[in-house]
Amino acid sequence: MKLKTERPRYVLDSSAVIALVRREQGWEKVEAALEHSVISAVNLTESMTKLVRQGGEPRLVERLLRDLGLEVIPWDEELAWASRDLCPLAWTNSISFADRACLTLARHLDLAALTADSEWKKPSHGVRVSMFREGRHK
Repeated sequence: MKLKTERPRYVLDSSAVIALVRREQGWEKVEAALEHSVISAVNLTESMTKLVRQGGEPRLVERLLRDLGLEVIPWDEELAWASRDLCPLAWTNSISFADRACLTLARHLDLAALTADSEWKKPSHGVRVSMFREGRHK
């Protein structure tokens, strides 16, 4: 694991982690951003859940995700309150809790959210969104 000396630039969405692990379209862009990225504990859990659901053995999935060397940011009370104005995105744009956790952390840290979900560019939520592949391939 490399020691990070620079300020992070991205908060990874689970779509980015899954694309990287499974070598899906756009994984190279995620790999290039990896050492400049963090992830919320919520999105790490979502990534792990999806990879296991897709047939990954839980302990192997854990090892793969740990080996990425990502800094995992806990979902705490401060972030929970910071997410309050993103709540309407759940019913207006079908943006899940994990997606809102990623957006909240990105906004809180003033970083870009790295995702494959083009729907994130539509709502006005004050978060920079960087796409690692075009289209909604989440």
